[in-house]
Amino acid sequence: MIKDDARQALVAFISENYMVDEDEIPLDQSLIDEGIIDSFGLIEIASYLQTAHGIEIAEDELIRDNFGSVNKMIDFAARKVRTSCAS
Repeated sequence: MIKDDARQALVAFISENYMVDEDEIPLDQSLIDEGIIDSFGLIEIASYLQTAHGIEIAEDELIRDNFGSVNKMIDFAARKVRTSCAS
């Protein structure tokens, strides 16, 4: 997974599904705090990441450290991809 491509794809997904322009999506701020998504949106994004990157995300991983911003989501997905490839 190339992070820049993954980030752009995630931003495009958010833009298409939550009616926000791509340039209005903050990369380092909480999408929930910014009012772009709600908790259901977080579940949809997790589902998207699972499908797009072939990873499994447990419910207890849906925390601010992993999903607090677009960049944190991409870093988390990259770690999960590396972990799944190593096993």
